[in-house]
Amino acid sequence: MRTADLTLDTVVRLLSENEASARQTLSMVPSETSMSGLAKLPMLLDPYHRYFFNEGDDPDRWHFRGAQRLRDLEMELTIPLLQELGRASYASVRPLSGLNGMTLVLGALGGEPGSTVVTVSPEQGGHYATPQVAGRLGLHAEFLRGPDPHSLDLEHAAELLARVRPSLVYVDQSHCLFPVDVKSLVETVREASPGTLVHVDASHWLGLVLGDAFPNPLDQGADSWGGSTHKTFPGPQKAVVLTRDPQVEQLIRDAQDFLISNHHFAATIALGISLLEFREFGPAYTRAVLEHTGRFGRLLTERGLTVVAADRGYSAGHQLWLDTEADGIAPKDAAARLSAASLKVNFMAGLPGFTGQGVRIGLNEATYQGLSGDDIDELADIFVAAVRDTEPAALLAERTAALRTRTPFGACAADGSPLLATALDLCEGALRRTGAAAGRPLTEASR
Repeated sequence: MRTADLTLDTVVRLLSENEASARQTLSMVPSETSMSGLAKLPMLLDPYHRYFFNEGDDPDRWHFRGAQRLRDLEMELTIPLLQELGRASYASVRPLSGLNGMTLVLGALGGEPGSTVVTVSPEQGGHYATPQVAGRLGLHAEFLRGPDPHSLDLEHAAELLARVRPSLVYVDQSHCLFPVDVKSLVETVREASPGTLVHVDASHWLGLVLGDAFPNPLDQGADSWGGSTHKTFPGPQKAVVLTRDPQVEQLIRDAQDFLISNHHFAATIALGISLLEFREFGPAYTRAVLEHTGRFGRLLTERGLTVVAADRGYSAGHQLWLDTEADGIAPKDAAARLSAASLKVNFMAGLPGFTGQGVRIGLNEATYQGLSGDDIDELADIFVAAVRDTEPAALLAERTAALRTRTPFGACAADGSPLLATALDLCEGALRRTGAAAGRPLTEASR
């Protein structure tokens, strides 16, 4: 489609068509998930356009007043809920994304230019960007390594830490089926290099930690932890940093004002709404994610697909890795066939232990969308038939669409409720930009 053909009507039509398709599709990309419609609402409204800097509500610091009426939604909703669920005394909601959060932590805790930071080797699942970001900040990166794609060698770690005395150990598992043993790693750091800080980037695990399905890194001795808020946590595309250490808190505060200005206030409110919802359903949701992931791995294996780490139970979290090349199917072709059946997956190179490409899937969003029980068996049947191309894609897509009729986790604005009336009135007012509905306060708009 040419630029000249893209009118506003065309753009809205494309958005509408995509939305209709998305409502009949299941995303199984492990680094993505959905959030509720209510959590999305702030993105459509005035706070999306506003700066917010006056955390202390100082009358002399309201240089930007657009967010003043909603200040409490960040300071009395989002941050306290993060502190509660993350068991932290301090939480930063400034980072815009996981990579932006990584940059903040490396900049704040990595030491002066020329300092050394230690991170997880890509062969053990470390993020591809960590050494490059560290290098651009003037830091030198060394790697924690291990005997296999899923483990770290703590003896090697102790030798490395004693030799290089890093300012920071940044534990970043980007490609991960099993979490690092944070407690043992922290004990190794404290003994080999007592002055070294430990930060755990739990982007993939964040929802599982907040829902108490995984241990909290702070309870295991880490100085700080955090990550992106849109993988196993069903929230907006942002990131957070949490700590109990006042010195670490101050280092983060000192750095964030110079690395992040506009932290996307509406997304911070969306995060607060997501946390408010998650406080109610989080433990049930995260338990279901773990159950569904292990079960799905077994079902795919029983149906003849090669799932990595079968000898270790496939996965401790929400991800599964498929070696479709071992089954005679190129990962790109497997992903295309699944897409035709309305299942979206992630094929890629760089998965630890793979010499070529693999297919990476997650059960996090399928679980959030309400699948349970026999739905997981049906999903496995659709998945395998699509990969092996044994049934027409159109018929498989219909079966996928049927699974999308389940009731998701998260808040629901029930038909006829004042909450739904208010939300719809706000949406209409934002689109029209004129009229009484756009100017009435919430309590009147919902009557």
